[in-house]
Amino acid sequence: MKSLKSTISSFIILSIITVSVIIGILTMLNFYDIKITSVEHTQKQVLKQVNSEGLKLLKRIENIASFSIKKQNLSDEYLNDVLYLNSDISSIFILNKDGILVDFVGKNMDNIYKGFDYSNKNFYKKLNDEKLDYWSDVFLSSANNSPSISYSLKYKNKIIVIQLKLEELTNFITKFKNSDETHMIRMVDKNGVFIFNPDAQKLVTQRFNIKNSTVFEELIKNNKEFSIKSFKSIKRDLINLGMYSKIKKTGWTVIIRQNQSEVIDAIKSIAFIVFFIVIIFVTFALFFVFKIFNKIFDEFDYLQETTKDISDGDYNKKIKVSDFKEITSLIGSFEKMKKQIDKREKKLKAARNSFEYLLNSTMEAIVVHDSKKIYQVNDVALNLMKLDDKNQLVGKSLFDFISEKSIELVKEKIDIESSPYELELVNAENETFTALGQGKFITLNNKKFKISCFIDITELKNKDKLLSQQSKMVSMGEMIGNIAHQWRQPLSSISTAAGALKVEKEFGILDDKSLDNSLDMIIKNTKYLSKTIDDFRNFFKVDKDIERIDLNEIIERSLKLLESSIRNHYIKIEKRVGQNLFINGFANELTQAFINIINNSKDALKINNVENRVIFIDAYVSKNKVFVIIKDNAGGIKEDIKSKIFDPYFTTKHQSQGTGIGLYMTHQIIVEHMAGIIEVENIKFSYENEAYTGCQFKVIFNYMKNT
Repeated sequence: MKSLKSTISSFIILSIITVSVIIGILTMLNFYDIKITSVEHTQKQVLKQVNSEGLKLLKRIENIASFSIKKQNLSDEYLNDVLYLNSDISSIFILNKDGILVDFVGKNMDNIYKGFDYSNKNFYKKLNDEKLDYWSDVFLSSANNSPSISYSLKYKNKIIVIQLKLEELTNFITKFKNSDETHMIRMVDKNGVFIFNPDAQKLVTQRFNIKNSTVFEELIKNNKEFSIKSFKSIKRDLINLGMYSKIKKTGWTVIIRQNQSEVIDAIKSIAFIVFFIVIIFVTFALFFVFKIFNKIFDEFDYLQETTKDISDGDYNKKIKVSDFKEITSLIGSFEKMKKQIDKREKKLKAARNSFEYLLNSTMEAIVVHDSKKIYQVNDVALNLMKLDDKNQLVGKSLFDFISEKSIELVKEKIDIESSPYELELVNAENETFTALGQGKFITLNNKKFKISCFIDITELKNKDKLLSQQSKMVSMGEMIGNIAHQWRQPLSSISTAAGALKVEKEFGILDDKSLDNSLDMIIKNTKYLSKTIDDFRNFFKVDKDIERIDLNEIIERSLKLLESSIRNHYIKIEKRVGQNLFINGFANELTQAFINIINNSKDALKINNVENRVIFIDAYVSKNKVFVIIKDNAGGIKEDIKSKIFDPYFTTKHQSQGTGIGLYMTHQIIVEHMAGIIEVENIKFSYENEAYTGCQFKVIFNYMKNT
C-alpha cells in the first residue's frame, strides 16, 4: 500500500515542475506567435507599398498614352518631351493599323528605322476591336539586359507603344531588406518568370521560371494572398517565412520573404531568460511548499496515532490542540465520533424499516430485476401473483409470469425506460389478467437494475367495456326511434294504397292502371323499408379490423341514420365536405362518434329553443391532416363545465333524457381507438346576416393519400 506522504510529495513535485514547464512553453509559444504576427504585419505593409508603387507606375503610363491620343498630338517634339520628362520610359513607337512603324523616339535606338514591321509582336497582335490596350510580358532590354515592359494603346488607325524600364520600381524595391542584409522582395511575371531578384540576379537573366519550384508549390499554389507561409528557397536549402500578392493589371506576383532562422534566433535569448526564471521559480516553490508540507504532516502523524488509539477503544485519550484550525476541528470531530456511530446505526436501521414499509404500502406491484432474473419484490407483487413467499419469485425470470401474448411486447420494453403500457400477466394459479406496466433503470453497487411496476387493471377494462356497451345500447335506442320515424311515412303510404284498392274493388271501379300504380307504390316503399333495415343493421356490425375509410362516406351515413330525427326537429344541415378524405380507422365506431356529436348539437338546439336551427359540417385536408368541424348555433357550452363534457356519466340533461356517456365514448373512439384529436370550444360566427354563438367540435386525423 502506498504512503500518503510519499504520494503527496511526488504529486507536489510533479505538479510544480509540470506547471512551470507548461507556463514556460506557453510563454515561448506566445513570444513566437507575437514575433510571427509582427513579421506578418511588416510583410503585409511592405507588399502593399510595392503593389501601390507598381500600380502607380502602370497608371501613370496609361494616363500618358491616353492623354497623348486625346490631344491627338503625336509629333516628334511632343514625344521627345514625354520621353525625357519620364525617366522610366525608354522609347515610344507609333504604328499604323498594319503594325508598321511610322514614327518613334527613344534612347539608344540606332538600329530602329521607320517602316519596321511589328505586326508579329504581342503588343500589336493582342490589340483588337474589343481589347484596345495591352500590357506586355516582361522582356530583357537588348541594351543592358534589364527587365523592361511595354504598354500599347489603340486609337482609330494609330497604335502608340510605350516601352519602359523598371529601374525606378526596382530601385524602390531594393530599399526593403531583412536584418541579414538580404533583400525582402522577389517578383515574377504572370508566366512565373523572374522579373526581380537582387540576391540572385542570374535567375533574372536566365529567365528562371518558378512554377516547377518549391516556392510556387508551397507558397503560391495552395495559399491565399497576404497569408504568411513557410517555404524552401530555390537555390539554398533554407526555410523562409513569407507571403505574396498579385498586381492584377499585369499579372505580376510579388513575393516577400525572410529567413525563418532569423525569427528563431530572435527568441533564443528570450527562451534562455524564461528558462532561467522557471528554474528559480521551481526551486523557491519547492522549498516553501515542503517547509509547509512537513509541518502539516507532523500534525497528520499525530492524528494517525490518535485515531488508532480511539479505534482500539481508548476514548479517554486527550488530544492536543493543533497549530492549524482545520486540523484541530478534525481532531475534535473524532471525540464525537463514538457517540454518533451508535446514533447513526439506529437511524439507518429505522430508515431501512421505513423504506420497506413505504415499498409495501404502494398500490403497485414492484419488481427489481434485470433481463435474466428477479432480485426483489414487494408484498403487493406477492398478492398480485397469489404467492406467499418472496423466494417463490426471487431468482426466477420475469418472463415466467408474462403471458405468451405479451412476451414479445415485454422483450421490446425490457431494455428501455418505458412509459405505461398494457400487458397480460399470469399468476401462480395460471390465471391471466390485464395489467398496466412501466419501468425505470437504477444503478446499485455499480450494477444496473430495472424497477418495473404493475397494476391490475382488469376491473378498469371491464368498466370500459361496460361503458362502450351502454353507449351502444343508448345508440340502439336512438336508432330504433329513428327507424320508427323513417318508417311512419312509407307505412302510411302502403296502408293508404291497400285501403284504396280494397274500396275500389268493393265498388267495382278497380281497373288495371289503378292496380299497377298502387302496387308500384307499395313495392317502392317496401324496398325503401328494406334498405332502411340494411343501413341500421350495418351500423350495429362490430368493427374488427382497422381499415381505410373515406370520411365523406362516414358523414353521409351518419346524416342518413339521423335523417328522420333531424327533419322532425326542423334542423337545417349546412355541409361542405371535400372528396377523398381518407383515414385509417373503424367505420362503425366513427359513425357512432359523429352521431353522438350531431345528437349533442340537436339536443342543445331543442333545449335552448333556438328558432332558426342549423348544424354546420365542414371537412377538408390541410398539411397532411384531415379536419372535421361540426358546429351549431345553440348558444355554446358554459365555461365552467366545458372541461367535464368528456367525463363518463357527466350530463347537463335531465336524468330521463341522457346518460352522460355519449361524448365520453366519442372521445374514447377518436382519441384512444383511432389516435385522433378532438377539441371543443365556443365560437361566434355569422350566418345569413345574423350573429350567432355556438359550440364547435374539431376532430383531427392523419391523412392517408389515396394510392
